[in-house]
Amino acid sequence: MSLPRSNPSAQGVDAAGILAFVDATERDGLDLHSLMVVRHGHVVAEGWWAPYAAGRVHLAYSLSKTVTATAVGLLAQEGRLSLDDLVLDHFPDLDRGTVAKGWERVRVRHCLSMTVGHEEDAWGRVVDRMSGSDFGDGDDWVPKVFATEPTREPGTFFAYNQVATYLLSVIVRQVAGEGVAEFLRPRLLDPLGLPDIPWHRDPLGRELGFTGSHLTTEAIASIAQLYLDRGRWQGEQLLSESWVEEATRAFGPLNEDPGAEPDWRRGYGYSFWMQRHGFRGDGAFGQFLIVLPEQDTVVAITAEHERMQLTLDLLWEHVLPAIGGAGNAEADERLARRLAALAKPALSGDALGPDRADFARTEASDLADGYTAVSVTRQGADHVLGLERRGEWLRVPVGRGAWREGELVAGGATVPVVASGGWVDEDVFRAEVIAIESPHRFRVEARLRSGDADLTWRLVPLTGPDPLWLATR
Repeated sequence: MSLPRSNPSAQGVDAAGILAFVDATERDGLDLHSLMVVRHGHVVAEGWWAPYAAGRVHLAYSLSKTVTATAVGLLAQEGRLSLDDLVLDHFPDLDRGTVAKGWERVRVRHCLSMTVGHEEDAWGRVVDRMSGSDFGDGDDWVPKVFATEPTREPGTFFAYNQVATYLLSVIVRQVAGEGVAEFLRPRLLDPLGLPDIPWHRDPLGRELGFTGSHLTTEAIASIAQLYLDRGRWQGEQLLSESWVEEATRAFGPLNEDPGAEPDWRRGYGYSFWMQRHGFRGDGAFGQFLIVLPEQDTVVAITAEHERMQLTLDLLWEHVLPAIGGAGNAEADERLARRLAALAKPALSGDALGPDRADFARTEASDLADGYTAVSVTRQGADHVLGLERRGEWLRVPVGRGAWREGELVAGGATVPVVASGGWVDEDVFRAEVIAIESPHRFRVEARLRSGDADLTWRLVPLTGPDPLWLATR
């Protein structure tokens, strides 16, 4: 643990407001995985929906941009690069004949602020998949990035753009001689008492930068606290105050996307969104690092859902008014009991089922096409789920009414999972498999009478439909 603990009322927080927020998220089906609230530098509320747990990392998606930008800020304060550096100057070996017009004016600060001059995210023109164990060739993606032409003058147009932060990650490696993860170890992770950060990487082993970091909930909260305290941690100035000031205010034009929600329209700094209250880093499917300077509060959330504005709306409705509230010991205790009991219900089944059954994949399935067959084998009171992938069988222990830990292993990749399920009647077997270091889970429903099985994601990962593409190892 890197942050001290306290009761909500001791730090001027009415626990009833946090409890109302938790209840509201469950009522509205937001599928949170963890929550941490920190006031005056003390954790006043923390909870994980089991089988998610405090010690597990969680894929942060675009919250990774905040981590990468922080590495850039540290290099800048060490005088090893300038935010006004031309990006191309950090790629002296790049064949300039392959570089599209416009890149010669793009500076590091334009990458930080998503104002490189593209009018839309250019990542889809660089690579089909963001991560995974099946990259195909080992091409360098950097020349592909520079082949995408910026059509606006740098600094004049905002477009949320993965290639911008990808280049920053590569620049960190070019300047520091080591990747983002290694560079941050002595400068950020060790002082904050945080574990290593696993990353998704490109074919050449470089962190993607814009996504792919895997953080504990406390790591998210600790980085948020560092920014709240203007770069200071336990009396030491780790990040320069000038960097924090510049990174956490809006740069350049506002987001003009007509579909943008209210808290996505207030400007973007250096990997931070401005919002109605304070600022934040965030990632797809509900990952949040929220900083509320006026309330001396930070909030960390991991989740799997697509209604991110609703998360913020509920925070403003329930948690914000609770900060500075009277609170009392009874409310503190009610919240503590609620948070300690958080859990995702495990699937079960009362039917015995056969010792073994085999099934073919249905067309309704949305797991990657390489998953073609399913087997279910009884193992005591529990079962083993088999998934045939490209002719190789992956096997996962499935707890009946309880989550069992296992791994998906193939092609040099390993994805930790937990699974539960059972025979719900004489015909149907159901199981749920959670890729426990990510937001994602998929269901298996197999039927004896038809001899087939549906393999369906709750929400398909941005890495693609193969769960093995979630692997960092």
